[in-house]
Amino acid sequence: MTTEELRNAFLTERLMQPDEIRLVYTHYDRVILGGANPVNQKLTLGTHPELRADFFLQRREIGIINVGGKGRVYADDVSHQLNKTRLPLCRERR
Repeated sequence: MTTEELRNAFLTERLMQPDEIRLVYTHYDRVILGGANPVNQKLTLGTHPELRADFFLQRREIGIINVGGKGRVYADDVSHQLNKTRLPLCRERR
């Protein structure tokens, strides 16, 4: 695929909007890609009719990467502190 074709097929824009959870479902591996940006309020990850599930994680797993400041995620009434994720830079081997 060319760069243009890749962008047209896979680029996802405007995921991070203030005080919203925005999700995109893709049929490639049935992935849900999303962004959550709590600025002035707590956000709740609800279910969607397309999932045909009682709650969002009933039949799936979640991975969370924090690219902002410190925050908290609550799961089953347990609080988890999140710090900004800093990934090590990898250098190409020669």
